Amino acid sequence: MNPQNKPKSLQDFDRAIELDPKYKWAIANRGKTYLMLKLYNEALVDFNRAIDLDSDNNWYLYNRALAYQALNQPDKAWTDLALAIKLAKQNYEKDAKDWSNTFNLALYYLAAQYIQPAERLYRYALSKGASSESIRETIQDLDDFLTVFPDHVQATSIRQLLQSSLT
Repeated sequence: MNPQNKPKSLQDFDRAIELDPKYKWAIANRGKTYLMLKLYNEALVDFNRAIDLDSDNNWYLYNRALAYQALNQPDKAWTDLALAIKLAKQNYEKDAKDWSNTFNLALYYLAAQYIQPAERLYRYALSKGASSESIRETIQDLDDFLTVFPDHVQATSIRQLLQSSLT
C-alpha cells in the first residue's frame, strides 16, 4: 500500500509503532484495521507480532483466527480460536460479570460455530445487567466480525438481539 494512500489511522499506528516497536496495543489495532480493510496478510503480520509480545492475549488470538479464516486456513484459525476460548473461559470462571470478557467469550464461541453456548452467554449478560456501554462495544465487535463474514446469520441475529436490548 502506497504510504500516501494509507488511511490516517494506519499512518498513526505506523508512527506509534515507529516510536515504540513493542507497543502491543498499536500493533494489534493496526492489524485489526488491516483486517477491516480485508488486507488479511498484513493483518496476520501484525497479529503474529502482537502475539509474540503477549501470547496469552485472547483478543489477539481471536483476531488472528479471523484473518486465518478469511485466508481459508481453517486449521490455524481453529487452533487460535480454541486457545482464545480456553483463556477467556478461565477469566469467565474467575468473574462471570466481567462483561467485556463474557461478551468476548461469546464472540469466540460464535466464530467457532458454537452457536448455542454463544447465545447463552449473550443472553446471560443481558439478563444480569450488562452495561449499555459494554453492549454497544459488543455490537461494534459484531459489526467488525460481520465486516469479515457478512453472511453470518447467527452473528446478525445476535446483533439484533443486543441492539433491541438498548431501546
